Amino acid sequence: MSRTDVGGLRAEVEAAGLGHLRFLIGNTSLPVPGAHVIGQIDGVWVTFLRDERGVVEELTFVEHPDERSAVTEFMSQMQNVARLKELRALLEAEDRRPPRGPRG
Repeated sequence: MSRTDVGGLRAEVEAAGLGHLRFLIGNTSLPVPGAHVIGQIDGVWVTFLRDERGVVEELTFVEHPDERSAVTEFMSQMQNVARLKELRALLEAEDRRPPRGPRG
């Protein structure tokens, strides 16, 4: 169950095994490449991703009606990013396998 505020969000991210991912909590202006961000801009709760250059990926920018929904979305997206990384690693491992010979 997700917390409803950002106060314990860092601990929740770590407890969920997501601490290896890049993320920022509260600081929406720091251009960290590849980071998932949650915070407030002009009093509005937002979540978004930054690309490999640290630029906001506009299609991921979401305004939330309250802190609770922002935290819920942030954790959901962090879990999705972690799963994508797991799948990518599995595909890369499969690509490194030697080809199987013909069955006969």
